[in-house]
Amino acid sequence: MYKPPYLLGIDSGTSACKAVLFTLDGKIVGKASVQHKIYYPQADWAEQDPEDWWRAASQAIKTLLKETGVKGEDIIGVSVDSQREAVVPLDKEGKVLYRSIIWLDNRTIPQQRKIESILSRERILEMTGLPSDYIFSASKILWIKENLPEVFNRVHVILFPKDYIIFKLTGAKATDYSMASRTMLLDLRKGKWSEEICEAIGVPVDILPEIKGSWEVIGEVSREASEETGLKSGTPVAAGGGDRPCEALGAGVFKEGSVCIGTGTGTAFEVPLSEPRPDKSYRFDCCYHVAPNMYEYEGVVNSTGASLQWLIELLSKETSPDFYALLEEEASKVSPGCDGLVFYPYLWGARLPKPNPKARGVFLGILRSHTRAHLFRAVLEGVAYQYLGVLKALREMKVEVSEVFMVGGETRLRLWNKIKADVTGLKIKIPEVTDAAALGSAILAGLACGAYSSVEKAVEEAVRIKEIYEPDLELHEKYLELYEKYEKAYQVVEKVFSAIY
Repeated sequence: MYKPPYLLGIDSGTSACKAVLFTLDGKIVGKASVQHKIYYPQADWAEQDPEDWWRAASQAIKTLLKETGVKGEDIIGVSVDSQREAVVPLDKEGKVLYRSIIWLDNRTIPQQRKIESILSRERILEMTGLPSDYIFSASKILWIKENLPEVFNRVHVILFPKDYIIFKLTGAKATDYSMASRTMLLDLRKGKWSEEICEAIGVPVDILPEIKGSWEVIGEVSREASEETGLKSGTPVAAGGGDRPCEALGAGVFKEGSVCIGTGTGTAFEVPLSEPRPDKSYRFDCCYHVAPNMYEYEGVVNSTGASLQWLIELLSKETSPDFYALLEEEASKVSPGCDGLVFYPYLWGARLPKPNPKARGVFLGILRSHTRAHLFRAVLEGVAYQYLGVLKALREMKVEVSEVFMVGGETRLRLWNKIKADVTGLKIKIPEVTDAAALGSAILAGLACGAYSSVEKAVEEAVRIKEIYEPDLELHEKYLELYEKYEKAYQVVEKVFSAIY
């Protein structure tokens, strides 16, 4: 059993809330997870009840303390990260006025078009750092205003997912810069709500919450929350942040020159910046990091882990770790380049590095001699080529990446890690703690309560690297030649997409 004091990181995702308890040096004492529901009241609608978030969070905390035997007074700081963009309208008494419209919801496309008819895409990008998109909070708030005026007229404050959990913990109604920068309502350079945008679309600035630094104390655990969770009343709670920048911090990524690659069904690139630099090519979002005085580019590669899962399900009804291990062993014996077989992982269209909604997944160059091992390795290499493409795009934008930290499901395949190192030519570092977002939250909690004197000290103490994959430079040169052919072939394939879809 580890000795106190402890830090609590709460990671509220789309499907579940996870509470993870850490020592000050980043060791996991225990964790608990509780699921919450997504409601689909109409086609293309997706909502969640903020009370479900709170129930899941409070239950996860209570279960965690019970299972670990840790007492509330042994926890010196708490913080929360969550999904972003979703909105929570509250009245003066703090009552939820309408279920939260989350990032999966598509109903607000007309509102986004209306915003673009008032403000140009160029102006929106210049002010907010974001490419105009209905996923962001602005169009969701506008939808409530236009479709539920009786609700909108009662709104006292708009919060976002983790802010509602913090409100239930502390009574504080505020947000942080990383969440605010995903609303399309924040002036990125000024660090203030944009009066120009709010006035243009008719959203009163005074219903938007106060903005705090992610590492600042936002409040203390209330007596009521103490009774519900088992946390000690008066425990400081940090403002916390969005799940992606917290994931980056939990992987140790907060300085320029490093990148966090968060893998899963799709892959997110989180790239720290020392100043806001909106991407005029509209490929990367420019947002606030949770680290003080830092920003970041964010970009998504579609269908990365999903491509491999799709292939596995086609090959066999068995999807156990043993089957993955068997195919990994077979694929390791296939030569780089898969004897001419390549894969384009565009099962849901393409985002980074070359956005194209018409793109489709393609195996190209199949011969009778190819085996399932070739198919497996072609998927691994095809995804790695997307990562190389993203890094090349960043280089074109004068962002030089020298360190790659990778977290998430893809890191379980050692062959895939090695292929990515060889393809990109960069060292791939795999952190020890897989719950990187929760660790990032815990680090923010530690900064807020004074357990760490700086982000640098916190990362130095709490983040450790489990594995490092060194690139084979000869193989890297070969992969660069293969990648050039891969890109030339795609120029032809892309014309096929346009002709058919």
